[in-house]
Amino acid sequence: MFKTLFFLTFLFLNSLFAVPLSHKMVQDKVWGRGETLLAFLQENMIPLKLYYELDSEDEKLLADIRINTLYQVLKDENGQIEQVLLPLNDELELHIMIGEDGEYKASVIPIIYETNKKSLMITFEDIPSKDILKKTENYELSLAITQLFRKIVNFKKIRLGDKLIVYYTEKKRLGKFFGEQKIEAAMIEEGGKKRYQFLALDGKYYDQKGKTTNTSSFIVPCRYKRISSRFTQKRWHPILKRYRAHHGIDYATPIGTAIKAAYSGKVIFAGRKGGYGKTVVLKHASGYKTLYAHLNSYKVHVGQKVKTGQLIARSGNTGRSTGPHLHFGLSLNNRWINPALKIVFTKGLSGSKRAAFNASTKIYMQKMKNLLEVDKCSSKVGVSLEELDSSEENSTKDAV
Repeated sequence: MFKTLFFLTFLFLNSLFAVPLSHKMVQDKVWGRGETLLAFLQENMIPLKLYYELDSEDEKLLADIRINTLYQVLKDENGQIEQVLLPLNDELELHIMIGEDGEYKASVIPIIYETNKKSLMITFEDIPSKDILKKTENYELSLAITQLFRKIVNFKKIRLGDKLIVYYTEKKRLGKFFGEQKIEAAMIEEGGKKRYQFLALDGKYYDQKGKTTNTSSFIVPCRYKRISSRFTQKRWHPILKRYRAHHGIDYATPIGTAIKAAYSGKVIFAGRKGGYGKTVVLKHASGYKTLYAHLNSYKVHVGQKVKTGQLIARSGNTGRSTGPHLHFGLSLNNRWINPALKIVFTKGLSGSKRAAFNASTKIYMQKMKNLLEVDKCSSKVGVSLEELDSSEENSTKDAV
């Protein structure tokens, strides 16, 4: 435990460059396209049994590592790897280290990251995405804002002088933006007309009146007896005494059940995929992809276009599976999200969720109003950004 904490603390304090420490070296590396843990272990002369001892859920996590993921390696003075930290998702990472007995060990541990509540206001002077990147240097945030307003705003009609206000939670790992930058409330102007989006307790976004632009798009891809496992990024397993993740929904269903496309798209993969066994992956519009795993057979080929509800495969029990089922995964911009948020569609909020939404929206609307008023005054007297942020905070406290 001490060695683990020392390594994590060392990485945090030494930024993101190769740094020597008593003749040891911490290096940043990038997970490449097509790279696998098995190949990584073999290349670095680490026993392959670490891979073969993984259970089905851990192997799936390794198959889901995003391309260009930044990971860290600690080597001794002879160049031998002592420890590795490899992010598997937004919450968990693989930790490989040499134990006191000289043997390599692998475990999945929580990622240490910092979170900060942030607010952003921009007066557009150029292309919106370019202005956001210039202001924040946060590509993930720019992408999230664009995705949030894509059905509401025509970004080509945004004029010089239009404004953007965003309240969000920023995540950083080892000093760099990491994972999801969760937007809690946002307003964007399109030709001077304000458009709002607020995050509700159901995980979806609505405007100030509680209306949504989402439609019932993705469908449940098969008939099933029960849901045997739900989506989770990080969960402590009380029996196994370890953290687990499950990037999708498992539908328990007999072998041979028809598997249908959850949404119209294009087949980009049809073959074996590690612990997933026989797998089909579809690419959809707006950055979405769906994955169908543990199949018995395929009914489509790579490059084929399919429509919502079209037969694409038959369910099975291939790969590392404990019983016949379909593992259904959904990703947005190469990040796994809960399929239930897109499959389950409600026409609006009600009850306690609606009351909580109304209360939260009222506060954010007042904060935005205060910020715009302060900005209007500051443009006349030349108030600095620091003073603007301070004034907005004080105005919000008065309003609340």
